[in-house]
Amino acid sequence: MKETKNVPQLRFSGFDDEWEGCKFGELYRKSSEKNDGTLGIEKNITVATMQFKDDILVSTDEYLKTYYTFNLGDIAFEGHQSKEFRFGRFVENDIGNGIVSHIFAVFRPIVNYDLMFWKYAINNEILMQRVLSRSTKASTMMHDLVTNDFLEQNFLVPTIAEQQKIGAFLSHVDSLIQAKTKKLESLKAVKKSLLQKCFPKAGEKVPEMRFAGFKGEWEEKKLGEVCQLTMGQSPDGSTYSVTPSTYILVQGNADMKDGFVFPRIWTTQKTKIAHPGDLIFSVRAPVGEVGKTKYEIVIGRGVAALKGNEFVFQELIKMNEFGYWNTISCGSTFESINSNDLYNAEISIPPTVEEQQKIGQFFSKYDSLISALQKEINKLKDIKKSLLQKMFI
Repeated sequence: MKETKNVPQLRFSGFDDEWEGCKFGELYRKSSEKNDGTLGIEKNITVATMQFKDDILVSTDEYLKTYYTFNLGDIAFEGHQSKEFRFGRFVENDIGNGIVSHIFAVFRPIVNYDLMFWKYAINNEILMQRVLSRSTKASTMMHDLVTNDFLEQNFLVPTIAEQQKIGAFLSHVDSLIQAKTKKLESLKAVKKSLLQKCFPKAGEKVPEMRFAGFKGEWEEKKLGEVCQLTMGQSPDGSTYSVTPSTYILVQGNADMKDGFVFPRIWTTQKTKIAHPGDLIFSVRAPVGEVGKTKYEIVIGRGVAALKGNEFVFQELIKMNEFGYWNTISCGSTFESINSNDLYNAEISIPPTVEEQQKIGQFFSKYDSLISALQKEINKLKDIKKSLLQKMFI
């Protein structure tokens, strides 16, 4: 049997030809076409997010004539390096004809192509890293594209029919991610609104919304009167480890994710301990993040541990959502909350434990919905990442 090499690992049925090797110079030409003045500031495209944005500072209409035209299907090089894009990246215009700053290198397709296929191909770090490593040079904080070197680089390309299949499929996956992300944002917005309505507003004694059967005024109390507080104390730096060791170390909101402690650093030194179920509160910038711990952990100086129930957890979230902690934080180098201010922070408490439990259970279930949807989105993103590896060469 004939051995085929230039084919992707994952492929739609009906396609068995090898992909054709082409130089980028056979696919694109550099475009230096300037705006002739017919396209105004409303047609300015922000390459980083691929959006029309007119909130840029432009001194005169004449200056807009220094901008390049950036047509549907054109690609532009953005040289900023990041974790995702080591040598910068190309972005395709998939939103419509516009203009971009002359600081970008713009290339225009010169062959028949599928818009969606090239959107994913040209922005694929797995494919493009080897291309850009050979056609860019490093400068301060970014990479500059060497046009002639780029146009000489080789790239494997399928037929138009296969391009269309791949582009349409990946576009559908993106649509699913976007739809679920929009739903997630809506759920979070609803929760924020409910938090505002299910807890009394400043200066009030009862909430705007309340479960049936509960009445009476809520009481203002100090957080330290309701919860036992333990301020963190960092271990000696020599005891830290990035691989699992004796204790998980939590030092700030970077160690909390989706409402829970996220193991990231370990230590062998036991300073201040928090126990499973404790609430972990960030007292350093950005202040106010709160999570729970499923483990026995060591807490460093950036956090405090609170022995509080689900009701207190949700009220702390509410206080953070509406900026309470920023009103009591201080510090010139970075914001922080000291132990006295945390202890004396005022929270509202219902007159009965039963109402606390009802509110806590309600928001806990809401958090579960948000968490489940976030997991679906993460799974889809992982699937897309795998597809981008297996459907291209």
